[in-house]
Amino acid sequence: MKIQKPKLATILEPFDNDLTVFDEGYIQDIKFDKESLESLEKNDIKIDSCCFKDSILKDIYFENVELLDIVFDHCELENVHFIKANLYRIQFINCRCMGIEITDSLLKNVLFDSCNAAYSNFGLSSFKNVLFHHTNLENSGFIQCMFDHLEFDRACLNNSDFFNTNLDKIDFSSSDINNIGVSENLLKGIILSPEQALEFIKLLGIKVKE
Repeated sequence: MKIQKPKLATILEPFDNDLTVFDEGYIQDIKFDKESLESLEKNDIKIDSCCFKDSILKDIYFENVELLDIVFDHCELENVHFIKANLYRIQFINCRCMGIEITDSLLKNVLFDSCNAAYSNFGLSSFKNVLFHHTNLENSGFIQCMFDHLEFDRACLNNSDFFNTNLDKIDFSSSDINNIGVSENLLKGIILSPEQALEFIKLLGIKVKE
């Protein structure tokens, strides 16, 4: 899948350790390198063309936020919530973001690469051109979501829920999907490996007589 990369400025200003920058409502062209950002609760802000590298984001609650052209590289996101957010051209690279919440949001041209995102919640969100590559998504929720060109490439989705989500054209064949929850009426068009298909037959209560 072709994912548009973030469009970052050639030169980013280093963060000056002043959290009041988030009070301005518009953050642009800043590099957060080995920073620790904690206890931020903001509404109606825009973060544009920024890079977070080797940083910690903890106890973050952003509602009605627009995230545009951002890279999270080797970051730890703990208790982070993006509610009613728009995420455009975002990369999460080798991040530990267990339990991240991105709900009732739009994700467009977003990449999760080699991340630990277990126990994440994406409920009520729409995905367009989104790739989860080699990412742990165990026990995550994709409930009542809309998928348009979403790809799971060698992801771990064990015990995750997809209730009330249409799985047409979603390819799980390279991923682990043991004990996932699905809505039986929304399975048409799902793509599975032969082994996964056998497990789904059992999941649907169908008995195969040998």
